[in-house]
Amino acid sequence: MQVELFLDFCCPFSRKLYNTVMAYMASESALSGLQFLLHLVPQPWHPQSPVLHEFGLTVRELFGDEAFFKYADMVFSDRQVTFFDSEVYEKSRKDLYGQLLKECTWLQDGDKDKVMEFLGIEAGSGNSGNKATGLLKLCCKYHRIRAVHVTPTVFVNGIEASDISSGWTAEEWGDKLSCI
Repeated sequence: MQVELFLDFCCPFSRKLYNTVMAYMASESALSGLQFLLHLVPQPWHPQSPVLHEFGLTVRELFGDEAFFKYADMVFSDRQVTFFDSEVYEKSRKDLYGQLLKECTWLQDGDKDKVMEFLGIEAGSGNSGNKATGLLKLCCKYHRIRAVHVTPTVFVNGIEASDISSGWTAEEWGDKLSCI
């Protein structure tokens, strides 16, 4: 069974759903054979959201899935509020990258340099973005093709499961998945 989670790193409801799903997956009652996929959906009403997603995609590209999920765990922890609109209103994109680097305590100094190089924008390059821009465009294209417009959105075996709520408990997830 495949469960696709379309989440935004800046969305408190995405945070709640992500943490509940992670708790369910770690529980002894989790069904075997489940495949959870995390799809990134930066929401335009949070202007800092693409920055958080670019950073996460960079971590995945440079250091793999394990590092990416450490990043996702950090962003979806109680640290998420430090990236809310009211907290970052006067920060630049580069300021946010610096804040994220500080939060990623598992990255070594050399790793942090690689991240900033990947996220850097060349002078005179116009509006071409950075090395993560193409990755972010693929994420956006995919969620648009799937008609995902809000977060969180969940698909089970390719079909949108609109009855699933970010307010669900791990037990409710288990009940839903066990009857499919």
